[in-house]
Amino acid sequence: MITIDKTLLSPDLLQRIENLKSEINKFRSEGELDPLSTEKLKEHFRTQHIFHSAGIEGNRLTLQETMLVLKEGITISEKSIQDTVEVKNLGIAFDFFYELALQNTPITENYIKQMHQLVVGNDVYVNAGNYRNVGVIITGSEHTPPEPFEVPFKMQDLMNWLNENLNQENPIILAAVAHHEMAKIHPFTDGNGRTARLLLNLILMKQGYPICSIKRTERPRYYEALVEADKGNYHQIIELVAENCSELFAVYVRIREESNRKTQFAKKWGNLDIEGKLRKEKSRFELWLNRMNLIKLEFRQFTELLNDNLETYNVSHYEYPAITFDTFQELEDKGSSQNTFFFSIRFANRETKRIAQTFVFQFFRDHNKFSYGEDIIPLELNCFDPETKSFLAIDKFQWADNVKLRSFHFNSSNELMVSRYNRTHKKTIEETNLKLPEIVETFFDDVLQNVLGL
Repeated sequence: MITIDKTLLSPDLLQRIENLKSEINKFRSEGELDPLSTEKLKEHFRTQHIFHSAGIEGNRLTLQETMLVLKEGITISEKSIQDTVEVKNLGIAFDFFYELALQNTPITENYIKQMHQLVVGNDVYVNAGNYRNVGVIITGSEHTPPEPFEVPFKMQDLMNWLNENLNQENPIILAAVAHHEMAKIHPFTDGNGRTARLLLNLILMKQGYPICSIKRTERPRYYEALVEADKGNYHQIIELVAENCSELFAVYVRIREESNRKTQFAKKWGNLDIEGKLRKEKSRFELWLNRMNLIKLEFRQFTELLNDNLETYNVSHYEYPAITFDTFQELEDKGSSQNTFFFSIRFANRETKRIAQTFVFQFFRDHNKFSYGEDIIPLELNCFDPETKSFLAIDKFQWADNVKLRSFHFNSSNELMVSRYNRTHKKTIEETNLKLPEIVETFFDDVLQNVLGL
């Protein structure tokens, strides 16, 4: 039976996939995209998935060549015929999986075998659509797949676990783990990776998620994540799936925002100068976001330097999906919005790989700290609380005095304001004209010395 040790999954990763789930549910509750946009997105994602999935296995066709093969059915003369055949087969398999994802039927071994048969086509050496009857090895992995007689039992166990947890587990976790488990079983002579990535996306689409296209440039990271999962640590593979799924979901969001934006601005401004005001507001948003990104960059640089030099802890920096223009407007108007995490910093013990502390910077305006009517957007420091299993503002913790930093924001004059706890006066004070590198350095000094005890 498959077991997932969630203590090896960082709080910020779990928060991120829950954020994505709520974003997707909200998106779906607002209705479907128009048919033309839906069809265009399907073709776009179809080409992207096939290009990257085939590329991970060594296919040498470029994205443009892949598109030509799929749309025109031509053979690329300068490349191996096998490269063209692989892409054509994946195109047929993708269409089958896509239709299957729209049906209200459980995922079965028979469907996986059919997908495999379409993936490998007429290759007589592969025994398409049938489990292997020979032992195999996985190049570059210490894991040895089960013996041929064990494969049907392992695959049946996988299907049972998958369908039992389909509506219980977060779809990102479920899809990533099931995909790894199939790759680990390696049920076929060849084509296991391409078929496992179709299974990954079949699970996601059945749960209303966009597909996940793991990029060919991510191949080393992808294989490393599979090796870690072989050892029972699913963090890396879940994170990779979450990142790529979020990236494609952002395309859906962007398409909807573009179609809604003019209408929203017409209602807001009540005149015909929609485009001009839109450009002005977007320019103001982009300026604000660029300035916030400089703060994020400073923290990331310090994080990378510390990670290269600390012996006891891994220090890692994670970025959440970019804040959108609509979210920016809602933050200005209300002080809060859904899924406003900006970036996180995680400290993990190098030896045990356990998470020691996770900090998240989130956009949020606490009306107990700022007056109603103020449209500033503070970037607030939060920390993970194991008791509530949620992120709380840093001043909610008993040890909060050990860390001075509270938040950043830009005032009406576009000056950077930093809220920090003053230990002498025992209260939080807003400061300006401070040097950003010194603020970040003090934050890490406080955490390493006063929180982690180094």
